[in-house]
Amino acid sequence: MRPSRDPVYLEENGLRSRRCNGDVCRLLLATGAENELPIPSYDKKPKWWWRTLACIPYLMPLHETWMYAETAYHLHPFLEDFEFLTYPFLGSLGRLPSWFLMAYFFVAYLGIVRRKEWPHFFRFHVVMGMLLEIALQVIGTVSRWMPLAVYWGKIGMHFWTAVVFAYLFTVLECMRCALAGMYADIPFVCDAAYIQIPYD
Repeated sequence: MRPSRDPVYLEENGLRSRRCNGDVCRLLLATGAENELPIPSYDKKPKWWWRTLACIPYLMPLHETWMYAETAYHLHPFLEDFEFLTYPFLGSLGRLPSWFLMAYFFVAYLGIVRRKEWPHFFRFHVVMGMLLEIALQVIGTVSRWMPLAVYWGKIGMHFWTAVVFAYLFTVLECMRCALAGMYADIPFVCDAAYIQIPYD
């Protein structure tokens, strides 16, 4: 066990570590023993409106996942049954101007994530949604550089089916954690989210 994760070490140095019993959540950013960041107190669940608002940033990666799911041939017949639920949201996003996504990221990052006036819980889920969206866009952009035989062939079909299922369950788990008032613990992504949020 690293000294930065040892409860005795944390208590001696005035830092708090809180882990939910059996749940997937973590409030400890371990970047090394000498540069630990204090974690805000988390004694009770956030109010219901903060938990509901924390789900909204996950609509963008959910939308992106849905769009890639339509390219996965195995999922298209299944998704047609749910098209009436998603069409209004997807249609409204399609009508937005092309600069909207850039404005969304700038406003969300500079106006919410970097400002200490917002609750830490909400800022964490906003940056998690942004990071999941960016990672999926990077995967999509890189996969388009592949030869068409790979991208549109059987390999591409199985690849996108696996990516869609992994991302769909990841985003839904993050939304579940947000509604439950917890911090989602997605490997690598949650650590990147903690780094983006100022504590002082």
